[in-house]
Amino acid sequence: MQTFGFPIEKNPVKTRDDTIRSLIQITDPLIKYFVSGNTGVRIGSHGTVYSPRVIEMEGWSRMLWGIAPLAAGGGHWDGTELHFEGLKNGSNKDSPFYWGDIRDFDQRIVELAAIAVALLIAPQTYWEPLSAEEKKRLAQWMIRVNTCETVKNNWIFFRVLTNLAMERLGQPFSAEQTEKDLCFLESLYTADGWYKDGQQYDNYNPWALHFYGLIYYKYKKDDDVERCKRIKERAVLFARQYKAFFHSDGSTVPYGRSLTYRFASTAFFSACAFAGIEVLPWGEIKGLILRNLRWWFKKPIFNAAGLLTVGYAYENLYMAEQYNAPGSPYWALKAYLILALPEEHAFWAAEELPLTAEHQYSLLNVPGMLFCRTEDDTVMLNAGQYPGFALNQAAAKYSKFAYSAQFGFSVAVSGYGLEKTGCDSMLMLSKDSDYWRERRTVHDICCTPACLRSQWDPWPDVQVTTYLIPCKNAHIRIHRIQSACDLKTAEGGFAIPVFAESGDSVPVIRGTLDTACKGGGIIVKLPWASAFIADIGMDGTVCRTACDFYPEPNSSLMFNYTVLPLLTGDIRAGQTVLACITGASVSSRDVHIPKIDIDFEKRTCVIDGETVTLC
Repeated sequence: MQTFGFPIEKNPVKTRDDTIRSLIQITDPLIKYFVSGNTGVRIGSHGTVYSPRVIEMEGWSRMLWGIAPLAAGGGHWDGTELHFEGLKNGSNKDSPFYWGDIRDFDQRIVELAAIAVALLIAPQTYWEPLSAEEKKRLAQWMIRVNTCETVKNNWIFFRVLTNLAMERLGQPFSAEQTEKDLCFLESLYTADGWYKDGQQYDNYNPWALHFYGLIYYKYKKDDDVERCKRIKERAVLFARQYKAFFHSDGSTVPYGRSLTYRFASTAFFSACAFAGIEVLPWGEIKGLILRNLRWWFKKPIFNAAGLLTVGYAYENLYMAEQYNAPGSPYWALKAYLILALPEEHAFWAAEELPLTAEHQYSLLNVPGMLFCRTEDDTVMLNAGQYPGFALNQAAAKYSKFAYSAQFGFSVAVSGYGLEKTGCDSMLMLSKDSDYWRERRTVHDICCTPACLRSQWDPWPDVQVTTYLIPCKNAHIRIHRIQSACDLKTAEGGFAIPVFAESGDSVPVIRGTLDTACKGGGIIVKLPWASAFIADIGMDGTVCRTACDFYPEPNSSLMFNYTVLPLLTGDIRAGQTVLACITGASVSSRDVHIPKIDIDFEKRTCVIDGETVTLC
């Protein structure tokens, strides 16, 4: 896709000075959009679940995730004076620009975290210049959070950070509330470095629960010794697994909610560096962060005014959550915590190292994720999970069979009409060819390094057991379906871009793939990518048809118009077995379909003579 040619696209992001310049290139365009006594920024008109006034405040506060570390490291931003005026006005009850009292379950609680961290790491910029009265007003406004109810998840950390900042600044705080909150946060820990922020594992591990915990560690490791020891140990465990999400080119496997925060994906590693914990070799940490920034800055994530947009690899509201406001994407600036480190720190002094991967396949057993790494791509096979609240696009974000660093995934525009369902990397089922259902809540999960299994029930009278097996540059899907009624089925491979980055269009090449079963397969080729799917079902009564399929524009996170390979077919009531092999590549290449034999009695899948045990 085409970009606007901003200077940041040519920024090499190799050194600390390059990184500082990239932050300024991101934040400078915001200066002209300060409003309401500089207590907010107004950069868009779409709404969210909180008020327009708080939307503006959110945009103001999230800038702090970048400009506060810059100030802590001795840097300067031209908008600091205006921004600092907003801090004084927003926390002043007598000001016409007062942010308002902090209330129960208030979005202002979220934004307190950025202010608290700014006070912790750069008091010379955000605290010391305040008058005695201004300090008192700000402290009283912030500490009100101790009287408020809040969501019982990572939000609890916002109160911890606020109390920590007040303690460090010699202001009133609640040690009792902090201890209670920290005990709750530790209750979210499960195993092997993973926290469960609700009912699911997702990006709130790296860019929230670990991130805030590492800031707490930085300031309390000599006081709260045992707890901080656990924080460090868990961060080391998590780092060894989390790096599996990153591909060698800097891209990340997108999965779960809040993906509009983009390069916040590296905030965990930035926080490790800030805390002085070498969870990986310094050069590898540096490479992970800087390659990721470089990857993002080549994407059209900025609008014509140079402002970050809601979306992923381009501006896109279809994929947004109900809590994404125009200023929300600036949470990505958490990645810039490394700017608080001086030039001589081991992180900056290290030579940037490439990503190291010990194995082609790596299983993260706790979240049920099996990563498959090739030179072309990093793909995550997903046992499946589902959030415990009505999240926008929850099925697409948590329950697809596979997620790709290069090809991402697609969301649904509607459940009616197959082209609107985001059917890539998913088996869609319908009773009427109109309304389609996909995998959502799963149970009976089993994970091994060679196979993932889960059961899902699209209707009370339909049960599907799905097996996912990595296979070189592809993966195999097997579905055992027990249904009380006849069903229509559609199963999609990865969605690839129709247009070149220049905007040019070329003909799509469609090739057939022969398999041993009655059905067949298709490969879809373009000069810049190819994707295929081939039916390998063992059920002689089912014959699926392969075709190229064009989903609704802007349903993909990565590309604004896509094509994908698709299998469709009807199944009868009773038990049916469907199986396929599918994959994609960033080049236009031929594929080899291996000989595959599935034996449920022996619980095996034999792939070109190699046996995989079905879990």
